[in-house]
Amino acid sequence: MNQLIKIDNSGKTTAKELYDFLGLNSAVYARWCKTNIVENQFAIEGTDYFPFNMNVECGGQASTNYYLTIDFAKKLCMVSKSERGEQARNYFIEVEKRYKQVAESFTTKLTPQPRYRARMISTAVKDVDATAKQLMKLFAVKDGIAYAAAVNMVEETYQIDMSPVKKLLPAAVHETGFMNPTQIGQRFGGLKAQTVNQLLMQKGLQAKIAGEWRLTDDGKQYAEEKPYERNGHSGYQIQWNESVIIVLTDQSTIPTNGISG
Repeated sequence: MNQLIKIDNSGKTTAKELYDFLGLNSAVYARWCKTNIVENQFAIEGTDYFPFNMNVECGGQASTNYYLTIDFAKKLCMVSKSERGEQARNYFIEVEKRYKQVAESFTTKLTPQPRYRARMISTAVKDVDATAKQLMKLFAVKDGIAYAAAVNMVEETYQIDMSPVKKLLPAAVHETGFMNPTQIGQRFGGLKAQTVNQLLMQKGLQAKIAGEWRLTDDGKQYAEEKPYERNGHSGYQIQWNESVIIVLTDQSTIPTNGISG
């Protein structure tokens, strides 16, 4: 199949490639993109198109280009209502067929024969153990949480059903942290996050190290530290599980008016 319009390895073309093939006036390229792509009520940025800076000039002005999915490119061809538009649309349909055939062929090759499945499952179980131990070492999470996460990761990697293994994990293993101090405070009538943090520290569940809250050994029973990176800053975010509510309920120092002391 001759390549009428350039398509990259990710299966996308560009607005400029399509525009040039359709033989439209280069002087109105930016206007065409604005009308048919940016202001298209049926198109979603990040799903149908992906803008990027174009180093060449179009109509005398530096312009923005857009990566287009094949499906969206087909729709733009239909809008053009020209012979070239129909030619491009048929080309994209053929490209989609070729991609589908390659994907199906690849999937078939990856599907193991029955005699290899037992060996694959055995290897997957060993990988669960190795992965869980790495998670415990790197992120200091409880063993149950680590094994639950490892099972999910290996299941996705090997593309095999590991639900029987998940059923063997105790219910408590799946109690992962999900609450921050603000959400905990809401359980106590609207305590401020600052007050909750002080209570957690008083209970010996967390301590401030280098200006950041970190879990103590006792605190690791009730929460997980999850690394994050945001706006160039990185650190750890503590997410508390439900059982910490019971611990804090026993605190006689909890204010009842929601105002931090």
